Amino acid sequence: MEKIAGYDEAVALTGEYEVLEPEGYICKVISAKVETSQNGNEMLVIAFDVETGEHKGIYKRRFDEAVKANNDPNTKIKWPNNGIHRIMLNNDKAAGFLKGFMTSVESSNSNFKWDWDEKKLKDKLFGGIFGEEEYEKNDGSIGTSTKLRWIRSVQAIEDGKYKIPDPKKLNKSNVNSPFNEDDDDDDLPF
Repeated sequence: MEKIAGYDEAVALTGEYEVLEPEGYICKVISAKVETSQNGNEMLVIAFDVETGEHKGIYKRRFDEAVKANNDPNTKIKWPNNGIHRIMLNNDKAAGFLKGFMTSVESSNSNFKWDWDEKKLKDKLFGGIFGEEEYEKNDGSIGTSTKLRWIRSVQAIEDGKYKIPDPKKLNKSNVNSPFNEDDDDDDLPF
């Protein structure tokens, strides 16, 4: 066998993957910015990482691994999606979710008061409650991922005053089908 191109520079892919268990974690804001969604809605996008414990820096490690594995200089590597929290800013519940996040950040960081400058959120701590969510893999099978589900204060996480949410199940009737098989067509005129 001849040596293949790029072997010496390649990152060894072994299938090992650090798993974040559903739990409460103390997190740190990496960046915060206001963006527009694909639907044209404004949202606060918060990149964060786990700040304490055995999983400290999990999303930074994933980001660094993606950078190392990237062979295309034209491809911009993004922060891992599970390390991103989005708060919509123009829907019925926007004010409540935003206020809940800001209240948790204010109580978790002494001398911090929210003043509508999202850039000042950088390096601020908050408590995150993570739970499992199902998703459809590219091959059509169902996988699970651990994602930030709720925001709390750091103190609530340290005191264990939270409940891990039940796994969020994928609506299986919509998987692999453009139609919902549970729909009742009996009354359609055609």
